Amino acid sequence: MFAAYTMSPEFIQTQTDITRIISRHLKLEEGRRILKGNCPFHADHSDSLMVSPVKNIFKCFGCGKEGGPIEFVMAMENMSYDEAVKSLALEFGV
Repeated sequence: MFAAYTMSPEFIQTQTDITRIISRHLKLEEGRRILKGNCPFHADHSDSLMVSPVKNIFKCFGCGKEGGPIEFVMAMENMSYDEAVKSLALEFGV
């Protein structure tokens, strides 16, 4: 019998590529150490969404939405926390 193996949300949060996830939905421009783009969560015309590939997080300086891969998927795809974790785990094979 095989034991059920479930990755922790913390593992999913750190082992999934936020740049790849966000790039599916919008174009990101390179900055010095961050990527930036128009925030999909409000009417944005000034590249107020900042993405840190090193920290694996995003933050919008226009509307205040922020988080990691799980929070982005939840907001962008209208999913619950558990649905977003499962979706990312399946997508990234973790």
